[in-house]
Amino acid sequence: MINIHLQCRYPADSNGGFAPRLDSRRIWCASFFTVIACWLFFGSAKVFSQQAESAEYPVKLAFLYNFTKFVEWPADSYSDPGAPLLMCIVGHDPFNQELEGELRTRTVGDHPVQIRSLKPNDKLSICHIVFVPVTEKEQADRIVKGLKGSRSLTVGESDGFAVSGGIINLTVDGNKVHFEINRIAAERAGLKISSKLLSIARIVKERDPGSKI
Repeated sequence: MINIHLQCRYPADSNGGFAPRLDSRRIWCASFFTVIACWLFFGSAKVFSQQAESAEYPVKLAFLYNFTKFVEWPADSYSDPGAPLLMCIVGHDPFNQELEGELRTRTVGDHPVQIRSLKPNDKLSICHIVFVPVTEKEQADRIVKGLKGSRSLTVGESDGFAVSGGIINLTVDGNKVHFEINRIAAERAGLKISSKLLSIARIVKERDPGSKI
């Protein structure tokens, strides 16, 4: 049996820790990420029963879809009102193909979701979301720098991705998925991130380009 855990971060209390009480924000947080994750999982239960694979990447795919609900792209990032929202996976695609197929049946507003696998040297600026898997961590800095000036939401899963200029970084602690947001990078890309999403993220400060991790 696969245990799926989605962990959100909450504002620190007066002592610098996280408040343990079960408040409305925690309830909202659980429903926010779990509903779509469960839709993806139960819609393809046979995938898990047959392969018994880790739930990490199905959960991360659910996160990517959820982010589209709380990020606003500039109108000029779409060629026309019905143009697709393009989600690009750079290099090795770690996601299950059947789940990706189901995600392609979804829409974001009036925009159908398209998923493409691209190479690091391809033109990534055409993508609304650029996911940089850990297998491409050596290329992550170059990819992020190459996308400056674009309207792409960069999402990674490597240490230092967000502080190095990426917008969102997915992290795993034990069997729980967290995420970090670089607000400066989002503003630079012209993206508006909902305050609801920001309130449950770990906000990171962008590192000076001349410094080292």
